[in-house]
Amino acid sequence: MKKMFTVLMLIVVMSMCPLLQAFDGPPPQEILGQLPAGKATLFQQTMKEVWEATANIREQIKGLEAEMKSVLTASEFDEALYLEKAKSLQVLYDMERAVMDEAIAKLASQFTTEERAILAELTIRRPRPPGPRPTH
Repeated sequence: MKKMFTVLMLIVVMSMCPLLQAFDGPPPQEILGQLPAGKATLFQQTMKEVWEATANIREQIKGLEAEMKSVLTASEFDEALYLEKAKSLQVLYDMERAVMDEAIAKLASQFTTEERAILAELTIRRPRPPGPRPTH
């Protein structure tokens, strides 16, 4: 059950990124392991709730992305239509992010300063620069 929550949490965290990329730093599972067990479980449950709450938004995103692909691959490109759909897509991304931000704020209010630093590591990850990963 714990592994299932960890996998679900990873999916949720990654789904909040518009582009799935490799990230600098340790894997999320390692970071999550730094939290006390109760707080890690609370984080996982909260991420599961975010995943469920944003399911409809993700479906809309998939639909809009398909529509945008159709606009891009049409024999005649309609720039205005493409930009309209791109704006709609950004609104959906913003809605999805707002749900996540509210969940993070709720968690942060229950965490100590040290736990909030771990929460920041889990939720604010920067994409690494393109190119091969450095070997250590």
